[in-house]
Amino acid sequence: MAKFELSYGKEMLSFELPSSVKVHEINAKASQPILNIEQAIRQAVAHPLGTAPLTKIVKPGDKVVIVVSDITRLWVRTDILLPVLLDVLNEAGVPDLDISIVTATGDHRLQTYEEHTAICGPAVMARVPIYDHECHASDLVNLGVSSLGTPIIINRRVWEADKVILTGGIAYHLLAGFGGGRKSIAPGVCGYEMIQKNHALALNDGGPSGLNPNIESGKMEGNPVAEDMLEIAQIVGVDFILNVVVNEKKEFVFIAAGELEQAHRAGCRVTEKIYGIEIEKRADLVIVSSGGYPKDMQLYQSIKALDNSAYAVRDGGVIILVSECSEGIGSQPFYEFFKHGEVEDMNAKLHSDFTMPGFISLRTASICRKSPVVLISSLPDDVVKSVKMIPAHSPAEAMQIAFQILEHSPETVFLMPQGGSTFPILG
Repeated sequence: MAKFELSYGKEMLSFELPSSVKVHEINAKASQPILNIEQAIRQAVAHPLGTAPLTKIVKPGDKVVIVVSDITRLWVRTDILLPVLLDVLNEAGVPDLDISIVTATGDHRLQTYEEHTAICGPAVMARVPIYDHECHASDLVNLGVSSLGTPIIINRRVWEADKVILTGGIAYHLLAGFGGGRKSIAPGVCGYEMIQKNHALALNDGGPSGLNPNIESGKMEGNPVAEDMLEIAQIVGVDFILNVVVNEKKEFVFIAAGELEQAHRAGCRVTEKIYGIEIEKRADLVIVSSGGYPKDMQLYQSIKALDNSAYAVRDGGVIILVSECSEGIGSQPFYEFFKHGEVEDMNAKLHSDFTMPGFISLRTASICRKSPVVLISSLPDDVVKSVKMIPAHSPAEAMQIAFQILEHSPETVFLMPQGGSTFPILG
């Protein structure tokens, strides 16, 4: 027997597989971290992609708004970017007095002072004011509708700024193809109606799974959600972006600076090179971990790993998801949505009242229908069953269940130790 270990909370779980089984690990490719970050940022904004240097774009007298990610994307390490960015703006004749920061909360809750400090760093907090976007604010600006019928309702502070600079991180995203770039505007600083209408484009009228087949990680061309986001960001107006790609150690490996679309796409290509892993064919069995604590504290967090693993397993194959879920489900609306019934019922409900947790529930149910999902977690069995997964309490039990479903020993197995980051691509 061959043994393999995957992260589970703060521990490791050991799996045993027959030596005759072909086992392949799906891991991120090696990447070179940026050693001198300040120098790299200055180089990137001085020689940007698709536009003039930042110091030529801003001018004295401009009111500049910098959009930053909220606390859910602390891995972007905005506190490293901002001091350098502020200094560059100062050198171009824009003082701190004319700069403000807006947090791209989308429809998330407002941030605390401590969270603002974690996002921006104490030095930046002392230099410029920071404001959370509120998607239900009474002073949002209505700019009409996009070509897909999405209401363009935007944060007034962002709209009234002379120059808008977006910061953020680029990673695979199950709805928009990739995060970063356009997403800092739409949904980041848009009204609730925009967010709901845009995200509802992920649904497919009449489709068996209820999901638009063009909605998937790594896909922006032909993806209506992503294309709508880009159009809205372009209508709102973005003068410069400063996005980063990080490796598994949260080290900067690429800085994408410049024009909204060109710079973002360059960062997406780097993300693909590191995290897009080619596979020859889909496997009978995929064993996937979110990467352990803190990535697997909640089941809701781990659905990203499950979604990625679904691209590596054949229809009728089995997925074993390893996620401790020490803090439980993580999203009550996600959990409650499964009560609407089967995929078709969930789809009908989502069409009448779209919510992002509901979409994640539908995506989860669709995966479980195509490929049974065995979950090793600390959740009660009845909770696991209610989200359409099969509970297991050990690697041995999970393997036994998988073998029973397959009715034979799997021919090929993929291990995904960092399932939330790595994305299998069928070659």
